[in-house]
Amino acid sequence: MENINDETESIVRYGGYISKLILNNEEEISIKENDIVIFVGPNNVGKSQALKDIYEICDTKKPTIVVKDIEIIKYNYDLDILLDTIATVTDMGSYKYYEGIGFGFSSDSIMNYSRGKYFSGTRPLFVKYLDTLNRLAISEPAPLISSKAPKKHPIHYAAFNRKYRKWLSDSFKATFDSKKELIPYILNGSDIPLCIGDAVKFDEEFSDEQERQERYAEILDTYTQVQDQGDGIKSFTGILLYLMLDYYCTFLIDEPESFLHPPQANIMGRIIGQTLKEKQQAFISTHSEEIIKGLLDVCPKRVKIIRITRDENINKFSILDNDKFSEIWRDPLLKYSNIMTSLFHKNVILCESDADCKMYSIIENYIRQTERTFSETLFIHCGGKHRMAKIATALRALDINVKLIPDIDVMDDEKVFKGIVEAFRIEWTTIQSDYNRVVSNLHSPKEKIERNNAKTSIDRVLNASDSQFLSNKELKEINDSIKTISKWYNIKKSGVSSLPAGDATTAFKKLDKVLRNAGIYLVPVGELECFVKEVGGVHGPEWVNSVLEKYPDLEDEVYGEIKDFIKSVIA
Repeated sequence: MENINDETESIVRYGGYISKLILNNEEEISIKENDIVIFVGPNNVGKSQALKDIYEICDTKKPTIVVKDIEIIKYNYDLDILLDTIATVTDMGSYKYYEGIGFGFSSDSIMNYSRGKYFSGTRPLFVKYLDTLNRLAISEPAPLISSKAPKKHPIHYAAFNRKYRKWLSDSFKATFDSKKELIPYILNGSDIPLCIGDAVKFDEEFSDEQERQERYAEILDTYTQVQDQGDGIKSFTGILLYLMLDYYCTFLIDEPESFLHPPQANIMGRIIGQTLKEKQQAFISTHSEEIIKGLLDVCPKRVKIIRITRDENINKFSILDNDKFSEIWRDPLLKYSNIMTSLFHKNVILCESDADCKMYSIIENYIRQTERTFSETLFIHCGGKHRMAKIATALRALDINVKLIPDIDVMDDEKVFKGIVEAFRIEWTTIQSDYNRVVSNLHSPKEKIERNNAKTSIDRVLNASDSQFLSNKELKEINDSIKTISKWYNIKKSGVSSLPAGDATTAFKKLDKVLRNAGIYLVPVGELECFVKEVGGVHGPEWVNSVLEKYPDLEDEVYGEIKDFIKSVIA
């Protein structure tokens, strides 16, 4: 699908861009001319209101709720060339009046635009606010005009210019996995609807052009029209119709995922990111991780995320520039995880594996139900210990309430453990001595293998048989004889109870208290599988499934220890 706004085209820019947001807590956020700013957060915190505020202030300063003020950098004050190509210009003697798609203003507005801080009356020419109602309405048929007349509706561009028509149809087909074209019906009569159907091609010959057009009209009369479709198609088409128009500088799009299934929302994000020119910006309010994923797939360097939360009537804003999420996005395992969903939850708990997430979330949901509340917690697996610090740092930057449940042997690798600790803003020096005391007191009977002992064991196996080849049993005996056992092995399998008495236990209790206060909850029994030792021999997802099959009643006392642990995490 070709890009409707190809950057190789040399287009003089008019209008300007929003260079700064001043929020209601006086915080200032710098914005680039090609930024795609995404407002996220839980329900009812002010995401959509932020868009309304920006749109209002683009006209002139007035009282607002979430965004207090904006700054605009303007490109070009001479708008006559642009307006002559896209507007109907009426000479009223002492002034001119300009009318076009969604706008109508006089020469005075241009003067106010050039002299003032904001766009004034020229706002509709440069800033497009697309809420749900706007998008549904724009899909209605456009009034019929001649091909040479100034355009008064986005459909007019598609009706009289193949470039726009092809892009619109290609985008529609890609999104809805359809072979049907989106066709402006200019022979309909008093208006131009968008029809959905096969491309019309004639093999037959006609006596004249009139006959061909009559046959063409007969076919299009049988096609369905966009305004008669569901809200998903209408809303999507409404966004496409405005994204085509390259003279807009700023798009404000409220919940572009409305009425769309997740795969279509992802494509919507991709289309927005691919279509916006390098000197076009967008502000988007969304509840959809798929919109964000689509944008990050095609233009990660343009994305800026602002997460809004609210405590009673006080808003709090957390900003994450693209660099942190780009780092995560380069990791395939994390890219296809549910990490983006965390942006819309109040609480997030990070775990090592998918099996951990599954069992802990089942228990957490059960606890909430017994308390007659609902879970607002998202469990995310990190694909191992090495990714935990990276993800925690990114999510905490957005002021998400993040907690972490690692297996106790996360302390085995000091570098990894230190990274996690610092991601939760614990000064390593404050716990280093206790950490060292725990580690130095751990020992294994087979941390090292003496050469003579290894030789004796191997010779015994080799001399026990005259067979040419070693059997599997003999190979296992040899491997067992030279295998070391980590000093963390017993801790992993038995948990805190296997710590040596004395200094190690005392130091661990001090260390664990600091970690828990920061949001890190080491599994006290070592690892997930040790919570229910009645089920053994399997690991990970198989273990979870086996436990739930053997003990389907979560009231069973076998779940007592894991319930107590999760209660401590969510308290």
